Amino acid sequence: MKKVLTSFLVIIICTVTVFAATKNFTISSSDLSFKNSKKDAIKKEFNKKYNLNYKIESSDDKLKQEMVSLSKQVTYLLLGEMSSEEEKAEDYYNRHNEYLKMRYAPKIPKIKGTDRYDTESKEFTDDLVSGVSVPGVFLKINELDPIYNSYGDIRVTPVSDGIITTLTLPNVKMKQESLENPKEYERVSTNLVLYYYFKKLNKEYKLYYLIAETTDSLEEYMNNKSSNETGNTVDTTDNYESDLRDVYDFSKIDNLPQGNIDNIINHNKSNIMTLNSYYNNYSIGSANGIVINEGLVVTTWSFIEEALVNAQYITMKDANGNSQEIEGIVTVNTDSDLAVLKLKNKTTSKVSLADSSKLKAEDPAIIMSSKTGIGYTLRKGIVVANDGYIQNSIPVTKEEQGSPLFNSNGEVIGLTSTKATNTSISLSIPSNALKEIQDIFNKIEFEKVKSITFTKLKEDYYYISYEKERVANSISENTWNEYSKIGNIDKTISLELIKASYKDKVVSLRYKNNIKDYITSMQIATAFIEELEEQGYKEISSSATKKIYQNSKYQVTIMEEFDYLIIVMVKL
Repeated sequence: MKKVLTSFLVIIICTVTVFAATKNFTISSSDLSFKNSKKDAIKKEFNKKYNLNYKIESSDDKLKQEMVSLSKQVTYLLLGEMSSEEEKAEDYYNRHNEYLKMRYAPKIPKIKGTDRYDTESKEFTDDLVSGVSVPGVFLKINELDPIYNSYGDIRVTPVSDGIITTLTLPNVKMKQESLENPKEYERVSTNLVLYYYFKKLNKEYKLYYLIAETTDSLEEYMNNKSSNETGNTVDTTDNYESDLRDVYDFSKIDNLPQGNIDNIINHNKSNIMTLNSYYNNYSIGSANGIVINEGLVVTTWSFIEEALVNAQYITMKDANGNSQEIEGIVTVNTDSDLAVLKLKNKTTSKVSLADSSKLKAEDPAIIMSSKTGIGYTLRKGIVVANDGYIQNSIPVTKEEQGSPLFNSNGEVIGLTSTKATNTSISLSIPSNALKEIQDIFNKIEFEKVKSITFTKLKEDYYYISYEKERVANSISENTWNEYSKIGNIDKTISLELIKASYKDKVVSLRYKNNIKDYITSMQIATAFIEELEEQGYKEISSSATKKIYQNSKYQVTIMEEFDYLIIVMVKL
Protein backbone atom coordinates (compact mmCIF):
# COMPACT_ATOMS: atom_id res chain seq x y z
CA MET A 1 0.00 0.00 0.00
CA LYS A 2 1.53 3.31 -1.05
CA LYS A 3 1.35 6.51 0.92
CA VAL A 4 -1.06 8.85 -0.89
CA LEU A 5 -2.69 12.24 -0.41
CA THR A 6 -1.33 12.83 3.08
CA SER A 7 0.46 16.14 2.75
CA PHE A 8 -2.70 18.17 3.22
CA LEU A 9 -3.42 16.47 6.51
CA VAL A 10 0.12 17.12 7.67
CA ILE A 11 -0.79 20.78 7.26
CA ILE A 12 -3.81 20.30 9.51
CA ILE A 13 -1.80 18.53 12.18
CA CYS A 14 1.19 20.86 12.11
CA THR A 15 -0.51 24.25 11.65
CA VAL A 16 -2.01 24.42 15.13
CA THR A 17 -2.74 28.00 16.16
CA VAL A 18 -2.02 28.66 19.82
CA PHE A 19 -4.46 31.55 19.95
CA ALA A 20 -4.47 32.16 23.68
CA ALA A 21 -0.77 32.99 23.66
CA THR A 22 -1.30 36.00 21.36
CA LYS A 23 -2.61 39.03 23.21
CA ASN A 24 -2.63 41.86 20.67
CA PHE A 25 -5.33 41.98 17.99
CA THR A 26 -6.21 45.10 15.97
CA ILE A 27 -9.01 44.20 13.59
CA SER A 28 -12.50 45.64 13.51
CA SER A 29 -15.47 43.31 13.25
CA SER A 30 -16.70 45.52 10.42
CA ASP A 31 -13.82 44.22 8.29
CA LEU A 32 -15.20 40.70 8.43
CA SER A 33 -17.78 39.43 5.97
CA PHE A 34 -20.28 36.75 7.02
CA LYS A 35 -22.20 36.17 3.81
CA ASN A 36 -21.47 35.23 0.22
CA SER A 37 -21.52 38.88 -0.82
CA LYS A 38 -18.75 38.41 -3.36
CA LYS A 39 -20.57 35.68 -5.27
CA ASP A 40 -23.80 37.66 -5.22
CA ALA A 41 -22.01 40.76 -6.50
CA ILE A 42 -20.29 38.86 -9.31
CA LYS A 43 -23.58 37.42 -10.57
CA LYS A 44 -24.96 40.96 -10.83
CA GLU A 45 -22.08 41.93 -13.14
CA PHE A 46 -23.42 39.79 -15.98
CA ASN A 47 -26.26 40.62 -18.35
CA LYS A 48 -29.61 39.93 -16.63
CA LYS A 49 -30.79 38.11 -19.75
CA TYR A 50 -28.16 35.44 -18.99
CA ASN A 51 -29.33 34.71 -15.43
CA LEU A 52 -29.10 30.98 -14.63
CA ASN A 53 -31.53 29.79 -11.97
CA TYR A 54 -31.23 25.99 -12.02
CA LYS A 55 -30.65 24.57 -8.54
CA ILE A 56 -29.55 21.04 -7.80
CA GLU A 57 -32.00 19.68 -5.27
CA SER A 58 -31.83 16.23 -3.76
CA SER A 59 -34.14 14.18 -1.58
CA ASP A 60 -35.18 14.56 2.04
CA ASP A 61 -32.52 16.47 4.01
CA LYS A 62 -33.82 15.04 7.29
CA LEU A 63 -33.25 11.50 6.01
CA LYS A 64 -29.76 12.45 4.85
CA GLN A 65 -28.86 13.80 8.28
CA GLU A 66 -30.17 10.57 9.81
CA MET A 67 -28.01 8.49 7.46
CA VAL A 68 -24.92 10.62 8.12
CA SER A 69 -25.34 9.99 11.86
CA LEU A 70 -25.92 6.28 11.25
CA SER A 71 -22.79 6.08 9.08
CA LYS A 72 -20.70 7.68 11.81
CA GLN A 73 -22.12 5.23 14.34
CA VAL A 74 -21.27 2.24 12.11
CA THR A 75 -17.78 3.66 11.53
CA TYR A 76 -17.17 3.79 15.27
CA LEU A 77 -18.44 0.21 15.67
CA LEU A 78 -16.25 -0.91 12.75
CA LEU A 79 -13.03 0.97 13.59
CA GLY A 80 -13.30 1.95 17.23
CA GLU A 81 -12.86 5.35 18.86
CA MET A 82 -11.41 8.17 16.78
CA SER A 83 -7.67 8.79 17.42
CA SER A 84 -7.48 5.76 19.73
CA GLU A 85 -4.33 3.64 19.56
CA GLU A 86 -5.30 1.24 22.34
CA GLU A 87 -8.57 -0.48 23.19
CA LYS A 88 -9.50 -2.68 26.12
CA ALA A 89 -10.56 -6.22 25.28
CA GLU A 90 -13.94 -5.62 26.91
CA ASP A 91 -14.54 -2.51 24.79
CA TYR A 92 -13.58 -4.40 21.63
CA TYR A 93 -15.97 -7.23 22.53
CA ASN A 94 -18.87 -4.84 23.18
CA ARG A 95 -18.18 -2.88 20.01
CA HIS A 96 -18.09 -6.06 17.94
CA ASN A 97 -21.39 -7.27 19.36
CA GLU A 98 -23.10 -3.91 18.75
CA TYR A 99 -21.76 -3.89 15.21
CA LEU A 100 -23.19 -7.35 14.49
CA LYS A 101 -26.59 -6.15 15.75
CA MET A 102 -26.53 -3.60 12.90
CA ARG A 103 -26.61 -6.41 10.30
CA TYR A 104 -29.58 -6.66 7.95
CA ALA A 105 -31.09 -10.03 8.89
CA PRO A 106 -34.57 -10.44 7.38
CA LYS A 107 -36.89 -13.23 8.47
CA ILE A 108 -36.51 -16.07 5.98
CA PRO A 109 -39.82 -17.60 4.89
CA LYS A 110 -40.39 -21.35 4.98
CA ILE A 111 -41.59 -23.45 2.09
CA LYS A 112 -45.32 -23.80 2.41
CA GLY A 113 -46.31 -26.94 4.28
CA THR A 114 -42.76 -27.74 5.42
CA ASP A 115 -40.24 -26.73 8.08
CA ARG A 116 -37.58 -26.03 5.44
CA TYR A 117 -36.45 -22.51 4.69
CA ASP A 118 -37.05 -21.20 1.17
CA THR A 119 -33.52 -20.95 -0.23
CA GLU A 120 -34.89 -19.38 -3.42
CA SER A 121 -36.37 -16.40 -1.58
CA LYS A 122 -34.91 -12.92 -1.69
CA GLU A 123 -34.79 -12.87 2.09
CA PHE A 124 -32.54 -15.94 2.09
CA THR A 125 -30.19 -14.36 -0.48
CA ASP A 126 -30.07 -11.05 1.38
CA ASP A 127 -29.37 -12.77 4.68
CA LEU A 128 -26.58 -14.76 3.04
CA VAL A 129 -24.99 -11.64 1.54
CA SER A 130 -25.11 -9.62 4.77
CA GLY A 131 -24.11 -12.65 6.84
CA VAL A 132 -20.85 -12.93 4.89
CA SER A 133 -19.97 -9.30 4.15
CA VAL A 134 -20.80 -7.57 7.44
CA PRO A 135 -18.78 -9.75 9.86
CA GLY A 136 -16.15 -10.47 7.18
CA VAL A 137 -15.22 -6.85 6.59
CA PHE A 138 -15.06 -6.24 10.35
CA LEU A 139 -12.44 -8.95 10.79
CA LYS A 140 -10.45 -7.80 7.76
CA ILE A 141 -10.48 -4.15 8.84
CA ASN A 142 -9.45 -4.96 12.40
CA GLU A 143 -6.47 -6.98 11.13
CA LEU A 144 -5.20 -3.70 9.68
CA ASP A 145 -5.68 -1.94 13.05
CA PRO A 146 -6.66 1.43 11.53
CA ILE A 147 -6.34 4.73 13.41
CA TYR A 148 -8.42 7.62 12.07
CA ASN A 149 -8.55 11.22 13.25
CA SER A 150 -11.41 12.91 11.39
CA TYR A 151 -14.29 12.45 8.99
CA GLY A 152 -13.99 13.72 5.44
CA ASP A 153 -16.77 13.82 2.88
CA ILE A 154 -19.99 11.92 3.69
CA ARG A 155 -22.46 11.40 0.86
CA VAL A 156 -25.91 9.83 0.93
CA THR A 157 -27.30 8.05 -2.16
CA PRO A 158 -30.90 6.77 -2.20
CA VAL A 159 -31.21 3.60 -4.30
CA SER A 160 -34.23 1.49 -5.25
CA ASP A 161 -34.30 -0.67 -2.12
CA GLY A 162 -32.23 1.27 0.39
CA ILE A 163 -29.53 3.88 0.99
CA ILE A 164 -25.83 3.86 0.12
CA THR A 165 -23.57 6.20 2.06
CA THR A 166 -19.98 6.99 1.10
CA LEU A 167 -17.71 8.09 3.94
CA THR A 168 -14.11 9.21 3.46
CA LEU A 169 -11.59 9.01 6.30
CA PRO A 170 -8.46 11.04 5.49
CA ASN A 171 -4.95 10.12 6.62
CA VAL A 172 -5.79 6.78 8.22
CA LYS A 173 -2.80 4.93 9.66
CA MET A 174 -2.98 1.20 8.92
CA LYS A 175 -0.79 -1.85 9.31
CA GLN A 176 0.97 -3.19 6.23
CA GLU A 177 3.26 -6.14 5.83
CA SER A 178 6.83 -4.92 5.47
CA LEU A 179 8.24 -5.38 1.97
CA GLU A 180 11.72 -5.91 3.40
CA ASN A 181 10.68 -8.34 6.11
CA PRO A 182 7.33 -10.14 5.54
CA LYS A 183 7.26 -11.21 9.20
CA GLU A 184 7.05 -7.62 10.35
CA TYR A 185 4.46 -4.86 9.99
CA GLU A 186 4.82 -1.15 9.43
CA ARG A 187 2.28 1.66 9.63
CA VAL A 188 1.39 3.56 6.48
CA SER A 189 -0.96 6.46 5.85
CA THR A 190 -3.72 6.42 3.29
CA ASN A 191 -7.26 7.65 2.74
CA LEU A 192 -9.93 5.06 3.51
CA VAL A 193 -13.29 5.16 1.73
CA LEU A 194 -16.19 3.19 3.21
CA TYR A 195 -19.37 2.38 1.30
CA TYR A 196 -22.31 1.35 3.48
CA TYR A 197 -25.42 -0.19 1.93
CA PHE A 198 -28.41 0.08 4.29
CA LYS A 199 -31.79 -1.59 3.89
CA LYS A 200 -34.87 -0.95 5.97
CA LEU A 201 -36.03 -3.65 8.32
CA ASN A 202 -38.90 -3.11 10.78
CA LYS A 203 -38.72 0.67 10.25
CA GLU A 204 -34.96 0.76 10.95
CA TYR A 205 -32.05 0.94 8.54
CA LYS A 206 -29.73 -2.02 8.89
CA LEU A 207 -26.33 -2.73 7.32
CA TYR A 208 -26.77 -4.99 4.31
CA TYR A 209 -23.39 -4.71 2.62
CA LEU A 210 -20.20 -2.69 2.91
CA ILE A 211 -17.06 -2.06 0.88
CA ALA A 212 -13.78 -0.62 2.12
CA GLU A 213 -11.15 0.69 -0.27
CA THR A 214 -8.12 2.93 -0.03
CA THR A 215 -7.26 5.66 -2.50
CA ASP A 216 -4.02 3.83 -3.34
CA SER A 217 -5.51 1.69 -6.08
CA LEU A 218 -7.48 4.62 -7.45
CA GLU A 219 -4.40 6.84 -7.63
CA GLU A 220 -2.36 4.12 -9.33
CA TYR A 221 -5.15 3.59 -11.85
CA MET A 222 -5.44 7.33 -12.54
CA ASN A 223 -1.69 7.68 -12.99
CA ASN A 224 -1.71 4.85 -15.51
CA LYS A 225 -4.58 6.44 -17.42
CA SER A 226 -2.76 9.77 -17.49
CA SER A 227 0.41 8.14 -18.87
CA ASN A 228 -1.68 6.58 -21.67
CA GLU A 229 -2.79 10.01 -22.92
CA THR A 230 -0.57 10.60 -25.93
CA GLY A 231 -0.87 12.90 -28.92
CA ASN A 232 -4.52 13.63 -29.68
CA THR A 233 -5.62 10.01 -29.34
CA VAL A 234 -8.41 8.63 -27.17
CA ASP A 235 -7.40 5.86 -24.77
CA THR A 236 -10.30 3.41 -24.30
CA THR A 237 -8.54 0.59 -22.45
CA ASP A 238 -9.09 -0.57 -18.90
CA ASN A 239 -12.11 0.63 -16.94
CA TYR A 240 -11.75 0.82 -13.18
CA GLU A 241 -12.99 -2.38 -11.57
CA SER A 242 -14.43 -1.74 -8.12
CA ASP A 243 -16.48 -3.83 -5.71
CA LEU A 244 -19.57 -1.91 -6.82
CA ARG A 245 -20.11 -4.80 -9.24
CA ASP A 246 -21.13 -6.83 -6.20
CA VAL A 247 -24.02 -4.40 -5.66
CA TYR A 248 -25.09 -3.28 -9.15
CA ASP A 249 -25.82 -4.88 -12.51
CA PHE A 250 -23.24 -3.69 -15.09
CA SER A 251 -24.62 -5.79 -17.97
CA LYS A 252 -25.95 -2.81 -19.97
CA ILE A 253 -22.58 -1.10 -20.16
CA ASP A 254 -20.67 -4.38 -20.54
CA ASN A 255 -22.78 -5.26 -23.58
CA LEU A 256 -22.57 -1.82 -25.19
CA PRO A 257 -21.43 -2.31 -28.82
CA GLN A 258 -18.06 -0.90 -29.80
CA GLY A 259 -19.85 1.05 -32.51
CA ASN A 260 -21.56 3.18 -29.86
CA ILE A 261 -18.19 4.00 -28.31
CA ASP A 262 -16.73 4.93 -31.70
CA ASN A 263 -19.71 7.21 -32.38
CA ILE A 264 -19.30 8.96 -29.02
CA ILE A 265 -15.65 9.69 -29.82
CA ASN A 266 -16.23 10.77 -33.43
CA HIS A 267 -19.18 13.05 -32.70
CA ASN A 268 -17.93 14.64 -29.49
CA LYS A 269 -14.14 14.83 -29.52
CA SER A 270 -14.21 18.26 -31.17
CA ASN A 271 -16.67 19.50 -28.53
CA ILE A 272 -14.36 18.87 -25.55
CA MET A 273 -11.91 21.57 -24.48
CA THR A 274 -9.04 21.53 -22.00
CA LEU A 275 -8.45 24.55 -19.76
CA ASN A 276 -5.39 25.56 -17.74
CA SER A 277 -4.79 28.34 -15.24
CA TYR A 278 -1.33 29.94 -14.94
CA TYR A 279 0.71 31.90 -12.45
CA ASN A 280 4.09 33.26 -13.65
CA ASN A 281 3.68 31.02 -16.71
CA TYR A 282 3.43 27.84 -14.61
CA SER A 283 0.25 25.78 -14.84
CA ILE A 284 -1.40 25.62 -11.41
CA GLY A 285 -4.78 24.13 -12.31
CA SER A 286 -6.60 22.36 -15.10
CA ALA A 287 -10.11 21.33 -16.09
CA ASN A 288 -12.24 20.33 -19.04
CA GLY A 289 -15.15 22.07 -20.71
CA ILE A 290 -17.69 21.34 -23.42
CA VAL A 291 -19.03 23.42 -26.29
CA ILE A 292 -22.57 24.07 -25.07
CA ASN A 293 -23.43 26.43 -27.94
CA GLU A 294 -21.47 27.51 -31.00
CA GLY A 295 -18.55 29.50 -29.57
CA LEU A 296 -19.65 29.08 -25.94
CA VAL A 297 -17.94 26.68 -23.55
CA VAL A 298 -19.27 25.57 -20.16
CA THR A 299 -16.98 24.40 -17.35
CA THR A 300 -17.21 24.46 -13.55
CA TRP A 301 -17.44 27.67 -11.57
CA SER A 302 -15.08 25.97 -9.06
CA PHE A 303 -12.26 25.97 -11.63
CA ILE A 304 -12.91 29.56 -12.70
CA GLU A 305 -13.16 30.82 -9.11
CA GLU A 306 -9.95 29.08 -8.07
CA ALA A 307 -8.22 30.58 -11.12
CA LEU A 308 -9.53 34.04 -10.22
CA VAL A 309 -8.08 33.64 -6.72
CA ASN A 310 -4.73 32.02 -7.55
CA ALA A 311 -3.91 32.50 -11.24
CA GLN A 312 -3.09 35.36 -13.58
CA TYR A 313 -4.84 34.01 -16.67
CA ILE A 314 -6.45 30.92 -18.19
CA THR A 315 -5.97 29.21 -21.55
CA MET A 316 -8.03 26.79 -23.63
CA LYS A 317 -7.16 24.16 -26.26
CA ASP A 318 -9.32 22.07 -28.57
CA ALA A 319 -9.03 18.35 -29.37
CA ASN A 320 -6.30 19.01 -31.95
CA GLY A 321 -4.15 20.91 -29.47
CA ASN A 322 -4.94 24.26 -31.05
CA SER A 323 -5.24 27.23 -28.69
CA GLN A 324 -8.66 28.84 -28.53
CA GLU A 325 -8.64 32.49 -27.48
CA ILE A 326 -11.10 33.29 -24.69
CA GLU A 327 -12.98 36.56 -25.01
CA GLY A 328 -14.39 36.45 -21.49
CA ILE A 329 -16.84 35.00 -18.98
CA VAL A 330 -20.49 35.28 -20.02
CA THR A 331 -22.39 34.15 -16.93
CA VAL A 332 -22.13 31.85 -13.92
CA ASN A 333 -24.41 29.72 -11.78
CA THR A 334 -22.70 29.40 -8.42
CA ASP A 335 -25.56 27.22 -7.09
CA SER A 336 -25.06 24.49 -9.70
CA ASP A 337 -21.30 25.21 -10.12
CA LEU A 338 -21.34 26.26 -13.79
CA ALA A 339 -19.52 28.98 -15.73
CA VAL A 340 -20.03 29.91 -19.40
CA LEU A 341 -17.07 31.25 -21.41
CA LYS A 342 -17.15 32.94 -24.82
CA LEU A 343 -14.46 32.26 -27.42
CA LYS A 344 -13.15 34.91 -29.79
CA ASN A 345 -14.35 32.82 -32.72
CA LYS A 346 -17.57 30.91 -33.28
CA THR A 347 -17.33 27.10 -33.44
CA THR A 348 -19.22 24.97 -35.94
CA SER A 349 -20.61 22.32 -33.57
CA LYS A 350 -21.96 21.75 -30.07
CA VAL A 351 -22.93 18.83 -27.83
CA SER A 352 -26.38 17.22 -27.79
CA LEU A 353 -28.13 17.01 -24.43
CA ALA A 354 -30.36 14.26 -23.06
CA ASP A 355 -33.07 14.70 -20.41
CA SER A 356 -31.22 13.84 -17.19
CA SER A 357 -34.48 13.43 -15.25
CA LYS A 358 -35.15 10.16 -17.09
CA LEU A 359 -31.91 8.47 -15.99
CA LYS A 360 -32.21 5.32 -13.89
CA ALA A 361 -29.76 3.32 -11.84
CA GLU A 362 -27.61 0.93 -13.92
CA ASP A 363 -28.06 2.97 -17.13
CA PRO A 364 -24.78 3.22 -19.10
CA ALA A 365 -22.50 6.18 -18.38
CA ILE A 366 -19.35 7.17 -20.28
CA ILE A 367 -16.83 9.91 -19.46
CA MET A 368 -14.42 11.34 -22.03
CA SER A 369 -11.87 13.72 -20.59
CA SER A 370 -8.29 14.91 -20.64
CA LYS A 371 -6.15 14.78 -17.51
CA THR A 372 -2.98 16.03 -19.16
CA GLY A 373 -4.15 18.29 -21.99
CA ILE A 374 -2.28 16.05 -24.42
CA GLY A 375 -4.72 13.24 -25.21
CA TYR A 376 -8.08 11.94 -24.06
CA THR A 377 -9.31 9.08 -21.91
CA LEU A 378 -12.68 7.34 -22.28
CA ARG A 379 -14.03 5.22 -19.44
CA LYS A 380 -17.27 3.34 -18.97
CA GLY A 381 -19.49 2.77 -15.96
CA ILE A 382 -23.10 3.01 -14.84
CA VAL A 383 -25.45 5.49 -13.24
CA VAL A 384 -25.58 4.64 -9.54
CA ALA A 385 -28.33 7.09 -8.62
CA ASN A 386 -30.12 10.14 -9.97
CA ASP A 387 -30.76 12.24 -6.91
CA GLY A 388 -29.87 15.87 -7.58
CA TYR A 389 -26.42 15.03 -8.92
CA ILE A 390 -25.92 12.16 -11.37
CA GLN A 391 -23.94 9.66 -9.32
CA ASN A 392 -21.93 7.21 -11.38
CA SER A 393 -19.36 4.45 -10.98
CA ILE A 394 -16.52 6.19 -12.84
CA PRO A 395 -13.83 7.59 -10.52
CA VAL A 396 -12.43 10.97 -11.54
CA THR A 397 -9.67 13.35 -10.53
CA LYS A 398 -9.96 17.06 -9.86
CA GLU A 399 -8.40 17.77 -13.27
CA GLU A 400 -11.42 16.14 -14.93
CA GLN A 401 -13.97 18.63 -13.59
CA GLY A 402 -16.04 19.99 -16.45
CA SER A 403 -15.73 16.83 -18.56
CA PRO A 404 -18.91 15.41 -20.14
CA LEU A 405 -20.81 12.35 -18.97
CA PHE A 406 -22.50 10.64 -21.95
CA ASN A 407 -25.26 8.09 -22.34
CA SER A 408 -24.93 5.19 -24.78
CA ASN A 409 -26.19 7.38 -27.66
CA GLY A 410 -23.47 10.00 -27.19
CA GLU A 411 -25.78 12.59 -25.62
CA VAL A 412 -24.51 14.53 -22.62
CA ILE A 413 -26.28 13.57 -19.39
CA GLY A 414 -24.02 15.46 -16.99
CA LEU A 415 -20.91 17.57 -16.40
CA THR A 416 -18.29 16.20 -14.02
CA SER A 417 -18.26 17.98 -10.66
CA THR A 418 -15.44 18.47 -8.17
CA LYS A 419 -17.68 17.46 -5.27
CA ALA A 420 -16.56 13.84 -5.30
CA THR A 421 -13.11 12.85 -6.56
CA ASN A 422 -10.83 9.91 -5.85
CA THR A 423 -13.67 7.57 -4.87
CA SER A 424 -15.42 4.83 -6.82
CA ILE A 425 -18.57 6.96 -7.08
CA SER A 426 -18.30 10.39 -8.70
CA LEU A 427 -20.86 13.17 -9.18
CA SER A 428 -21.97 15.00 -12.30
CA ILE A 429 -24.05 18.15 -12.62
CA PRO A 430 -27.27 17.05 -14.41
CA SER A 431 -27.65 17.93 -18.10
CA ASN A 432 -30.93 19.72 -17.37
CA ALA A 433 -28.79 22.46 -15.75
CA LEU A 434 -26.91 22.68 -19.07
CA LYS A 435 -30.15 22.76 -21.05
CA GLU A 436 -31.04 26.05 -19.35
CA ILE A 437 -27.85 27.50 -20.86
CA GLN A 438 -28.61 26.18 -24.34
CA ASP A 439 -32.17 27.47 -24.20
CA ILE A 440 -30.98 31.00 -23.37
CA PHE A 441 -28.20 31.28 -25.95
CA ASN A 442 -30.07 29.56 -28.77
CA LYS A 443 -32.05 32.80 -28.94
CA ILE A 444 -29.01 35.14 -29.01
CA GLU A 445 -26.65 35.62 -31.94
CA PHE A 446 -23.07 34.72 -31.05
CA GLU A 447 -21.75 38.17 -32.01
CA LYS A 448 -24.22 39.83 -29.62
CA VAL A 449 -23.28 37.73 -26.57
CA LYS A 450 -21.56 39.99 -24.03
CA SER A 451 -18.80 38.85 -21.69
CA ILE A 452 -16.48 40.17 -18.97
CA THR A 453 -12.76 39.52 -19.20
CA PHE A 454 -11.02 37.27 -16.69
CA THR A 455 -8.63 40.12 -15.84
CA LYS A 456 -11.44 42.55 -14.98
CA LEU A 457 -13.22 40.08 -12.69
CA LYS A 458 -9.96 39.27 -10.95
CA GLU A 459 -9.05 42.93 -10.44
CA ASP A 460 -12.53 43.86 -9.23
CA TYR A 461 -13.20 40.94 -6.90
CA TYR A 462 -10.29 38.56 -6.38
CA TYR A 463 -7.12 40.59 -6.10
CA ILE A 464 -5.79 39.87 -2.60
CA SER A 465 -3.49 42.22 -0.74
CA TYR A 466 -1.62 39.66 1.31
CA GLU A 467 -0.24 42.37 3.58
CA LYS A 468 -3.76 42.90 4.89
CA GLU A 469 -3.93 39.26 5.95
CA ARG A 470 -0.91 39.58 8.24
CA VAL A 471 -2.99 40.81 11.14
CA ALA A 472 -1.94 41.75 14.67
CA ASN A 473 -4.52 41.02 17.36
CA SER A 474 -5.87 42.80 20.43
CA ILE A 475 -8.34 40.40 22.09
CA SER A 476 -7.41 40.35 25.75
CA GLU A 477 -6.21 37.12 27.25
CA ASN A 478 -9.02 37.17 29.82
CA THR A 479 -11.67 37.49 27.09
CA TRP A 480 -10.12 34.71 25.08
CA ASN A 481 -9.87 32.45 28.11
CA GLU A 482 -13.65 32.70 28.37
CA TYR A 483 -14.53 32.20 24.68
CA SER A 484 -11.88 29.57 23.91
CA LYS A 485 -13.75 27.09 26.11
CA ILE A 486 -16.55 27.08 23.51
CA GLY A 487 -16.07 23.89 21.52
CA ASN A 488 -12.53 23.69 22.93
CA ILE A 489 -11.65 25.77 19.86
CA ASP A 490 -7.88 25.92 20.48
CA LYS A 491 -7.63 22.17 20.00
CA THR A 492 -10.49 21.46 17.57
CA ILE A 493 -9.72 24.09 14.90
CA SER A 494 -6.24 23.58 13.45
CA LEU A 495 -6.01 26.27 10.81
CA GLU A 496 -4.13 29.54 10.50
CA LEU A 497 -6.07 32.36 12.16
CA ILE A 498 -5.75 35.49 10.02
CA LYS A 499 -8.49 37.84 11.28
CA ALA A 500 -10.17 38.23 14.63
CA SER A 501 -12.02 40.77 16.74
CA TYR A 502 -14.02 41.24 19.92
CA LYS A 503 -16.76 43.83 20.28
CA ASP A 504 -20.02 43.99 22.27
CA LYS A 505 -19.84 40.36 23.46
CA VAL A 506 -19.08 39.10 19.94
CA VAL A 507 -15.90 37.23 18.96
CA SER A 508 -15.37 37.02 15.20
CA LEU A 509 -12.73 34.64 13.81
CA ARG A 510 -11.57 34.00 10.26
CA TYR A 511 -9.30 31.05 9.46
CA LYS A 512 -7.43 30.43 6.21
CA ASN A 513 -8.09 27.00 4.64
CA ASN A 514 -4.96 26.31 2.58
CA ILE A 515 -6.09 22.76 1.76
CA LYS A 516 -9.60 23.34 0.44
CA ASP A 517 -8.86 21.29 -2.68
CA TYR A 518 -8.99 18.17 -0.53
CA ILE A 519 -11.28 18.93 2.38
CA THR A 520 -13.81 21.73 2.83
CA SER A 521 -13.76 24.23 5.68
CA MET A 522 -17.00 22.77 7.06
CA GLN A 523 -15.39 19.32 7.14
CA ILE A 524 -12.40 20.75 9.03
CA ALA A 525 -14.87 22.10 11.60
CA THR A 526 -16.24 18.59 12.31
CA ALA A 527 -14.30 18.12 15.56
CA PHE A 528 -15.33 21.60 16.75
CA ILE A 529 -19.00 20.84 15.99
CA GLU A 530 -18.85 17.50 17.79
CA GLU A 531 -17.29 19.19 20.82
CA LEU A 532 -20.12 21.76 20.82
CA GLU A 533 -22.65 18.94 20.84
CA GLU A 534 -20.78 17.27 23.69
CA GLN A 535 -21.04 20.55 25.61
CA GLY A 536 -24.82 20.58 25.14
CA TYR A 537 -25.16 23.01 22.24
CA LYS A 538 -28.18 22.39 19.99
CA GLU A 539 -28.23 22.88 16.24
CA ILE A 540 -30.80 25.54 15.35
CA SER A 541 -29.92 26.04 11.66
CA SER A 542 -28.03 23.99 9.12
CA SER A 543 -27.01 24.07 5.45
CA ALA A 544 -24.05 22.84 3.42
CA THR A 545 -22.05 26.00 4.12
CA LYS A 546 -23.45 27.32 7.40
CA LYS A 547 -24.46 25.93 10.80
CA ILE A 548 -25.71 27.69 13.93
CA TYR A 549 -25.52 26.18 17.43
CA GLN A 550 -26.82 27.59 20.68
CA ASN A 551 -27.08 26.92 24.40
CA SER A 552 -28.44 29.11 27.20
CA LYS A 553 -25.35 31.33 27.21
CA TYR A 554 -23.83 31.49 23.69
CA GLN A 555 -24.76 31.29 20.03
CA VAL A 556 -22.11 29.98 17.61
CA THR A 557 -22.21 30.43 13.85
CA ILE A 558 -19.88 28.32 11.65
CA MET A 559 -19.63 29.03 7.93
CA GLU A 560 -17.32 28.81 4.94
CA GLU A 561 -16.70 31.52 2.38
CA PHE A 562 -14.30 30.73 -0.49
CA ASP A 563 -11.14 29.43 1.20
CA TYR A 564 -11.99 30.71 4.68
CA LEU A 565 -13.61 29.16 7.73
CA ILE A 566 -15.52 31.78 9.72
CA ILE A 567 -16.69 31.35 13.31
CA VAL A 568 -18.73 33.94 15.21
CA MET A 569 -19.38 33.42 18.94
CA VAL A 570 -22.01 35.67 20.55
CA LYS A 571 -22.68 35.90 24.26
CA LEU A 572 -26.46 36.02 24.74
